[in-house]
Amino acid sequence: MTSFDPDMPFENATPIGRPGGGLWFNDRAGLAQARTLAGWITLLAEDRGLDDRQLAAVTGLDPEDVRAVRDGAVAMLPPRLLNRALARLEGRNDEGRLQ
Repeated sequence: MTSFDPDMPFENATPIGRPGGGLWFNDRAGLAQARTLAGWITLLAEDRGLDDRQLAAVTGLDPEDVRAVRDGAVAMLPPRLLNRALARLEGRNDEGRLQ
């Protein structure tokens, strides 16, 4: 285990985020929305028997994002991204109309 020095500055830390997308952290309301959307995506995927690869293809999410959705670790996924993924999974376009 490494020791932690509280006086050590963190300005040299390199944050990890989406390529070209910057960092995203949900506030409480955004986190609740993201978890709800992830729950619906997971429920529909399990109902249809989709594995991670198939779910990524249908929703347009990255494989890492699909694993995060299935694990419920969605603190860094914007709700609008998950909303679009759910719409694609349900067969709707981005305006909410069935295709």
